[in-house]
Amino acid sequence: MRLNDFLLIHDLTMTEFAVLVGTTAATISRIADGSVMPRRALMLRIHQATHGLVTPNDIADIHCTKPCRDFTQPSTALK
Repeated sequence: MRLNDFLLIHDLTMTEFAVLVGTTAATISRIADGSVMPRRALMLRIHQATHGLVTPNDIADIHCTKPCRDFTQPSTALK
């Protein structure tokens, strides 16, 4: 789920969400519009604050075009 969608669905302002994750509204705005990529620690706080609904892949706009690999199964890619 995109960050803007999460904020809209949960009726949160960027300022309110920024307080939850310990950053500024300006930073949340830049992350939401894709102009900056947060560091790992902030990305993790966003993921936790959204209860996993906004993932690092959502923030980076990386999505599988076919079914993603099942990480419960061993990988054969490196064999």
